[in-house]
Amino acid sequence: MEGAYGQRYIPIPDEHAPLKAIQVVVWIFAWIALILDVMDWQLVSVSATAMMADLKIPAASLGLVLGFPLLGAGIGGLLSGWLSDKFGRVNVMFYCLLWYSIFTVCFAFANSLGMMLFLRLMVGIGLGAQWGVGNTLVAEIMPARLRIMCSAVIQTGFAFGPMLAAQLAKVVIPSYGWRPLFYFGAIGVVIAILAKIVIPEPEAWLKKRHEAHQGLVKLGNIAQLFSPELRRRTICAFGLVWFTLLAYWGSMSWIPNWLATDRGLDIVKAMNYLLVLNCGGVVGYIVFAFIADRWGRKPPAYFALAASFVAVLIFVSIKSGSTLLAFAPIYAFITYPIFGMYGGYMSELFPTEVRATAVNGIYNLARMTSFFMPYIMGAIAAATSMTVAIGFTAVLYLCSLVPLALLPETIKKVGQRAVSSGAGA
Repeated sequence: MEGAYGQRYIPIPDEHAPLKAIQVVVWIFAWIALILDVMDWQLVSVSATAMMADLKIPAASLGLVLGFPLLGAGIGGLLSGWLSDKFGRVNVMFYCLLWYSIFTVCFAFANSLGMMLFLRLMVGIGLGAQWGVGNTLVAEIMPARLRIMCSAVIQTGFAFGPMLAAQLAKVVIPSYGWRPLFYFGAIGVVIAILAKIVIPEPEAWLKKRHEAHQGLVKLGNIAQLFSPELRRRTICAFGLVWFTLLAYWGSMSWIPNWLATDRGLDIVKAMNYLLVLNCGGVVGYIVFAFIADRWGRKPPAYFALAASFVAVLIFVSIKSGSTLLAFAPIYAFITYPIFGMYGGYMSELFPTEVRATAVNGIYNLARMTSFFMPYIMGAIAAATSMTVAIGFTAVLYLCSLVPLALLPETIKKVGQRAVSSGAGA
């Protein structure tokens, strides 16, 4: 649509109307962008054993390589959320996709630890935009009745990304080594160009930009996040995301290597395990979203976090490879879904003029401060075992219950319809 704003735009959604084609296209774009994002993270994880053997890198040092994108994502995420509120959601996603895709391909030519660290830092700066800006964009064009489902489907990128990385590693590494894996980063360049051509900005953001030009609001005002109205939401949302990201990145960065060393699975069996694991995660995201869009965001979140504590302890206690394979989809079904809520839920917590700044800033500041977790896990494993290190992440899921309890519910029931009641409504 084109009109009052002098350019094409995606209209503010009608809560009762069926979805339009452009809404579905944007939803798919955000999903693919996150798949590529997470695939990129996992390319280093799935090639860790081959990389250490090839370049004679110790586990603790490779932990830094695994962790450096988290530092870059924190930097890029804080900047890109603010830039997205200032200059548009689609514009920022386009440039960040180009950025990290180029540096991913360059990683294939790294020959030293220093070069690896630099390139992964650069990759992380671009990766920082995808989750927060993509979820913000989708939340602004989708009706509240589908918002958590949209967020959850996008979040399945955290399942499909590792599955794609695992499948590529399974095919490429035995025959060609680890370096060609990173050529697949070029896919992001194609997706970015197509999105820039096809997808306009949302009306919700263009309306706020118009109001900002009139001096009625201030776009991307970080101080507003710590105003009396939003301070508690900002701090508690960060705490909730931070504890769960510590648990996720701490364990997932090392699980492929743990399967090979502590559980004796070869590279092909370890990659098969990751494929089965993430299939369970996909189902978990959808089931969780169905519940959260109908009965509220917080009740299923409480259950998922408590169940994740138990699931991690069961996971690390299993010795048999066949039992691990059988439990894999159950483990992911329980521990993955909480992340599917964050995009939609945090978008509802904050108003449009600071929404991307809040969502991307909170998520990526949490990712940035998770930077040392893979290194800490490597250090714990060196002193004890990787089994103990992964088991420690169970406690972090319990810690996340505290900030969740202090956050508001953002939907209320009206008859049989879930309606957004948060600041971002």
